[in-house]
Amino acid sequence: MLGWVDHPDHYGPLTNPQDFEKPEYLTSAVVLTKWPQALEYAVRGWSKFGTLKIIEAIYAYIKQMERGLLNRKELAFKILEILPQATELDILAIQRVLKLGLGVTTCDLGLVVLSRVAIRDAPPPPPPKGVIYELKRGDLVLYISRNNNGPVVYDGETMCIIPMSSREPLHPLYKAYLDNYKIVTEGVPSPGDLCVIHRKIRLDCISLTGLW
Repeated sequence: MLGWVDHPDHYGPLTNPQDFEKPEYLTSAVVLTKWPQALEYAVRGWSKFGTLKIIEAIYAYIKQMERGLLNRKELAFKILEILPQATELDILAIQRVLKLGLGVTTCDLGLVVLSRVAIRDAPPPPPPKGVIYELKRGDLVLYISRNNNGPVVYDGETMCIIPMSSREPLHPLYKAYLDNYKIVTEGVPSPGDLCVIHRKIRLDCISLTGLW
């Protein structure tokens, strides 16, 4: 299994790379591994709803990385430079396209996306430490923040877009972030690795949820 889609029209494993051409599948997919044959479909799907300058830039950066013309630090800086032009849907797509093309998300480049979840009668959570960029769209708030340098936990659920709130129970990846864990998505976790995995994805790793 190369991924999973959590969508009313398709709730199940991803086995066909053409599925990424459907915007609703692209933005709801949990991608587990690099999948070059799906990249072109994903870019076409993204072009149906995304910002053209962002799409062209990310696609070009992936190709430059493949040719060794960019390193990870340079890629992270280039992504930060174009984020002010991005919508929240672009940010969802960026994570999936990076994972399909390079096998990484922004978490692996040192940048975590935190999405503020509005909860009735609860104050908003404070901005995360190390905020680099903030995107506001109505009630939606996204923070781009520096990743931690602590123990590693594998994210196989959110594609490096961590839900943050001020009321318990906190999402386990948000709690891990607050506790200085480094969130990663690259590769597949080993049986000894800490992880937070989508409930339908069967990976043999140590559930961080079970430790708290």
